[in-house]
Amino acid sequence: IAESPVQKDLIWAGSDDGLVHVTEDGGKTWRNVTAAVPGLPEWGTVDMIEPSRFDAGTAYLVVDAHRLDDNTPYLWKTTDLGRTWKRLDAGLPRDVYLHAVREDPARAGMLYLGTERGVAFSRDDGATWHSLKLNLPTVAVHDLVVKGDELVVGTHGRSLWIFDDLGVVREPLPDAAKAAGFHLFAVPEAVRWELRGGPADSWTGQNPPRGARVYYWLEKEPKDDIKLEVLDASGALVSTLSSKVKEPTGAYEYVKDETEQLKGLALPKGEGVQRALWDLTWEGAEMIPNARLDSGYPGAGPAALPGNYTVRLTVDGKTATAPLVLRPDPRVTLPQADLEAQLRFTLQVRDAVTRLTRDVVRLRAVRRQLAQRNELLAKDGRAKPLADASQALIAKLDDLEARMHNPKAEVSYDVLAMRGGSKLYSRLSPLMAWASGGNGAPTQGMREVFAAQLAELEGYEKELDALLEKDLAALNQTAGQAGVPGIYVPAK
Repeated sequence: IAESPVQKDLIWAGSDDGLVHVTEDGGKTWRNVTAAVPGLPEWGTVDMIEPSRFDAGTAYLVVDAHRLDDNTPYLWKTTDLGRTWKRLDAGLPRDVYLHAVREDPARAGMLYLGTERGVAFSRDDGATWHSLKLNLPTVAVHDLVVKGDELVVGTHGRSLWIFDDLGVVREPLPDAAKAAGFHLFAVPEAVRWELRGGPADSWTGQNPPRGARVYYWLEKEPKDDIKLEVLDASGALVSTLSSKVKEPTGAYEYVKDETEQLKGLALPKGEGVQRALWDLTWEGAEMIPNARLDSGYPGAGPAALPGNYTVRLTVDGKTATAPLVLRPDPRVTLPQADLEAQLRFTLQVRDAVTRLTRDVVRLRAVRRQLAQRNELLAKDGRAKPLADASQALIAKLDDLEARMHNPKAEVSYDVLAMRGGSKLYSRLSPLMAWASGGNGAPTQGMREVFAAQLAELEGYEKELDALLEKDLAALNQTAGQAGVPGIYVPAK
């Protein structure tokens, strides 16, 4: 039984023995329209009648005859309240019978079918059909419902499934996409949900992946890496995703786990429709390679604020853009000013971590050159004074690095276990994590701690500059007089 959503008292009824009736007066009188349905199998089961949401006279009819050893799909459409019917199943496999049909309430002519072997869809009112299998098992689908931008699928014995973003299915590829070789679909709205882990439960299903889901189509796999950038309303770069897998930082001894996680974050670049996931965070800090941390992970940036954004996809030098709206969690009532203060502060801590990282990378580059040159000069007695002076500078650089982070730590527990405890890097990292966790402006304590850490960082930077501008400069002058190549200092 199905009631018309657009006309009062218009009701359809289908029976287990293949009869179709319709009433236009709320059941006072019924009209048998079975004989008008061409090719209707006798004694077939009327599994579903779907009245249209756009036109009162239109309805779709599914009949199942597999219990009569007939696996043929049966699907019809009427536009005149059942007086005449048209078959819509010509493009379907002839040995897969049907269970359900649903019309998309947001797009006329968009149909979804529940079949004995999965889901099919049509954008042209049944003229052509396409499979919507993806990761859905080959299973009987007995009912479907469109809820907003989602398709909810009820299977027979293989659980409940949800297809998250129907916009990709509803929107056909424009002609310009094939000329460009790629296409960026309209981006569904995202919500800045506050999610917390719950108890493990075997009956718990899967939530959609957290973040903004961005879909794109590639005619073929591009030669170069593809890039997806997120820009805020002012045009500032918030985050960059790439198909190039990032190198593991080595912040923890679980390098294999970090490597696998980074692989999962890389953009897919295979042929067809692909999905990227922006985790709704700003770009994280640059991290010291293979420097162990016992708390925090500054490579993960702070949460983006609710508002308007732009995503920009770059494929083989060509770009496409689309707007993205990030909505707030409706349960969060914190003033916007507090969220903005939280973001500003966390970005300041992030930038301090990046500064420290670049200082250490610069220091290491100089130290590495000094050690390599000493190795080459080891057998040249005339160069001993230069080698001794270089070794003295290496010792100063090592001492400075040991105060900036914990370079001798091999596992996370070493950071606190070593003499002197955690250094600046391992104190900035948890501060960034605490500042970005939850919702709220930074506390006075956080501000004071960060001010002290920033002063400590500036002290190390002055010390490093002095070593490079005085000690190394003098060493390079001595090397030049001896005809030995000098040490290159990377720019800040």
